[in-house]
Amino acid sequence: MNKLLIIMIMLFLNSSFGQKRKMSFERLKALKMSYITEKIGLNAADEPLFWEIYDRYEMRIYVDCRKKIKNLRRTYMKSRDSISNNEALEVIQKINELEQYALRLKEERDKSLLKKFSANLILEMHRAEYHFNRDMVYKMKKKDDFKK
Repeated sequence: MNKLLIIMIMLFLNSSFGQKRKMSFERLKALKMSYITEKIGLNAADEPLFWEIYDRYEMRIYVDCRKKIKNLRRTYMKSRDSISNNEALEVIQKINELEQYALRLKEERDKSLLKKFSANLILEMHRAEYHFNRDMVYKMKKKDDFKK
């Protein structure tokens, strides 16, 4: 009886902890901030100003672009069997417009940061962003490979 109870508890705990959980935007943002801060070597005096500017644009990119692109893709996936070629073309154009807008926002962010910080620091930020994204994809892939 005790063994059966222990096995049932273990199965319950395993299933509840083993579920996939999506990382929230806020959690991902906190990880990214920590990573970038460490990699570019921001000092305590510059850090608040840097993140104020950076966050302002990141939030706009997320809300105005990424969420809308995600919704467009989700809508397409639900209706992909019944969508016409012209409707598919419209979705592609909307996604491309949103991605171009996100790029313009990143350019504005860089210009705003360049008013307060050196070009070398901004270039290091770009490098750190690239490596953060690459590392996250690697970790996600590794996690998926482990589950198989």
